Amino acid sequence: MFCDAVAMARGELLRKLFRSFSHNEREAFYAAATELIEEERKKSHTLLARDLEKILHNGNGHGKSLASNGTFHKYYPEVPRDRETGFPLVKIQRYDLTWDAVVLSQTNLAILEETVLENRKRDTLIAYGLKPKSKLLFCGPPGCGKTLTAQVLAGVLGLPLLYIDLTTVFSSLLGETATNLKRIFDYIEQTEWVVLFDEFDAIARDRSTANEHGEVKRLVNSLIQLIDLSKSESLFIAATNHESLLDEAIWRRFDEILFFEKPSLDQRLALLKRYLTSIRYSDVNLKKFAKELDGATGADIERICTDAIKNTLLKDDNTLSSDTLKRAIARYQGRMRIITDSERRRETQDCERV
Repeated sequence: MFCDAVAMARGELLRKLFRSFSHNEREAFYAAATELIEEERKKSHTLLARDLEKILHNGNGHGKSLASNGTFHKYYPEVPRDRETGFPLVKIQRYDLTWDAVVLSQTNLAILEETVLENRKRDTLIAYGLKPKSKLLFCGPPGCGKTLTAQVLAGVLGLPLLYIDLTTVFSSLLGETATNLKRIFDYIEQTEWVVLFDEFDAIARDRSTANEHGEVKRLVNSLIQLIDLSKSESLFIAATNHESLLDEAIWRRFDEILFFEKPSLDQRLALLKRYLTSIRYSDVNLKKFAKELDGATGADIERICTDAIKNTLLKDDNTLSSDTLKRAIARYQGRMRIITDSERRRETQDCERV
């Protein structure tokens, strides 16, 4: 009788799944599919449940998510919030990106491809008592692709990106910041993600610095403990523009450390080609302009290309000219002079105060 009841319940679940699909009822389909996945998980069919979840949320890991209209958020547990402000402590994001979306050094690309392969073949490694790489530290100047690379990893692995801006975790209530951290890690444990801790230096600061007070030191201790005790199968990524501020003990928690440098000449050329794909530019010598952009970041080059395309289209033209690209670069250089002068004035004022 018990077996018959189980079979009937499963049969009804399958009917709901097929009925909702045939009627194009997206939310009902998701609800039935999620219920089916939970059944398999309760039967300890962990690998099958994980594969079904990946397929449900992101196709085969390369196609568009079925939930690309944004409804997927409601199928995850409610996100934790700061008790003082009510603001969410995490954001769930989904990306349909491949390696082609980012320009990386050969060294970084090789490390990341190896990390993806290890995580895809997790069960093979576990069978031999080994674990895949699960903790990466991205460091380097802003605008050089750290966040975009995390998004690409989420797309390639077919996992949602759990974005955490650590500057928003701080609370004015005593002890609440550490509680927020604990809430975040408890949430991470509930399923598999690519987890991005942005502005990592906001909390993982050097405890030996003279002007750091006791609360910051306790937070670093809490963070280290939470990282060490985590049993999640998620891929953790920490990103910082100020790696020199990190506590010494934090570095040892990462399987790989990747430095994102400002792009080389070849990378600048590749970035120009990528960001100008939506427009014709047959008479433009991109290599010449790439040489002029020494010191520019990937974000700078994207801004330049966007400005150049806008100006071309607003002139009712569909072909980019050298003059238009030259003017966009000149605007970028003027912008950088303003920023540099502002930084120099601030440094001078700081020295005068001392």
